[in-house]
Amino acid sequence: MIKLKNRYNFAKRFILYIDNINFKTIREMKVGILLTTLCLSVVTRNFANTSQIDSLIINEQDVVMQQYEASIDRLVTTLNSKNDNEDTRMNPRLIRLFGKPTLYNSSVKNALECEEQVELYALADANHLNLSNESELTHHENIESAVDNAILHASITHPEKFAYTENRINENIVTVSNKVEQEVAANILSHVTSSQLQDNLVVGTDIKTKKPNFWKTSGETWLQFQQNYISGNWSQGGESTNTLASGLILNANYNDQKKIQWDNKFEAKLGFTTAPSDTEHKYRTNSDMLRLTSKLLLKAIKSWNYSFQVESKTQSLRSYQNNSTNYTSAFLAPLETKVGIGMDYKKSIKNFNVSVNLAPLSYRYVYVMEKFLATRYGIKNGHRSLQEYGSSTTINSSWQISKNIRWTSHIDGFTSYEKMIANWENTFDFAVSKYLSTKIFMHGRFDDGVRKKDGYTYFQFKEYLQFGLSYKW
Repeated sequence: MIKLKNRYNFAKRFILYIDNINFKTIREMKVGILLTTLCLSVVTRNFANTSQIDSLIINEQDVVMQQYEASIDRLVTTLNSKNDNEDTRMNPRLIRLFGKPTLYNSSVKNALECEEQVELYALADANHLNLSNESELTHHENIESAVDNAILHASITHPEKFAYTENRINENIVTVSNKVEQEVAANILSHVTSSQLQDNLVVGTDIKTKKPNFWKTSGETWLQFQQNYISGNWSQGGESTNTLASGLILNANYNDQKKIQWDNKFEAKLGFTTAPSDTEHKYRTNSDMLRLTSKLLLKAIKSWNYSFQVESKTQSLRSYQNNSTNYTSAFLAPLETKVGIGMDYKKSIKNFNVSVNLAPLSYRYVYVMEKFLATRYGIKNGHRSLQEYGSSTTINSSWQISKNIRWTSHIDGFTSYEKMIANWENTFDFAVSKYLSTKIFMHGRFDDGVRKKDGYTYFQFKEYLQFGLSYKW
């Protein structure tokens, strides 16, 4: 009974202390409110658990409660009168003061590690955690130390109130968490019928892990037209023509994101144009190509890779001379294959991509199925094939100039150190919509291994412009 009266006296003194504090910040007032609430909650809880209390103590309880309510009202009034721009955040480091009395590990650890002797009863002094001292409330080390000292002193002076330790609380958290999970699972299962479980749950099923897909595929196809009309009485002469061009590009690239890359590209182009002045043919091919490129890369350093590249190229149909039944090229006439070992450099900068393959060790093989075409491609008369050793270079680049304009370039060259063959293909793609585009194709070629025509150099060139359907994926 004496202990309860002492607690009441302490509560009354504490309320007077709160009323007399000259709060400088709203943070200090909130600390005062919380400390007052803590004090009264402990006192009233002790009364609720005590069955033998005399009328005098009960009357004192009423007085304390009335004083507590009046103190809270005065603090709230002062709080509302403060400037709204002040910092109103409560310091979360004080939360341990307002929970159930718990002995924390840090309180004991700090006491054991103190280099100087700690006077425990001095720690209970109200000035130790000075609410009017803004620096103590903002410096987290001072706050942590003050809270630890206050809890340590309280546990020594009133050990009967400390029924919890930090380790016990952690154990309870795990127990409660498991209990909640079980209750939630039971609640879910209570709303699921057995038939639904049989339909949706497979007991004993092995878990399968989906392997990452290192392959990336893409493609492009087009079917485009070109029309040219000239009247019969046009003074400068000429003839009307219609042109149909089609193409297909397929890409299948492998990249394990570590050391190995494998790039594969298949290209097919086929175009026809009408030939009104050709007495032998109504139409002829103006573009015909089948090309397959495969490049295996092994990571070397940064953007450089060791490379092994194979490129094979031919055409699908025969190409005829004007007003003649003699053809100058056909399927496998010629078939050109190049193999190179070297280094490959890849770089991507914003909308520009480039790949440069340098193969100082290269092999070139040329085959013609028709012997009478052999000499047109540098093969000795009466033979079907040609083999050469040398060096080769291949440069592929693409540049997305704008949203609707794209330029792609392909350069390949081979030299046997006696002769040289080089090609430079450029395609400008002007996209009108997702399915319509205009293409400008320019192809320059240098080959000093073939027979030169009178009036021409070894440099060859062709160009065409076309409009029509186009689709990419």
